[in-house]
Amino acid sequence: MIGFVEKLNELDLGEVEPLMHMSDEINVLREDEIKGSASREDALKNAPETDGQFFLVPKVIKK
Repeated sequence: MIGFVEKLNELDLGEVEPLMHMSDEINVLREDEIKGSASREDALKNAPETDGQFFLVPKVIKK
């Protein structure tokens, strides 16, 4: 990898402008759309464990 970068340093880039982005496009994002969402019951329907209101997951951080 270091050899590759050293090889690039041999190029004369004096007249090349720095490149900030690969494209002239700016913020090519989709429009926000309001859509329906799942009810709590539907969201918890296939959960392995739940208390009826939240997902129950194993504790991963020990004090």
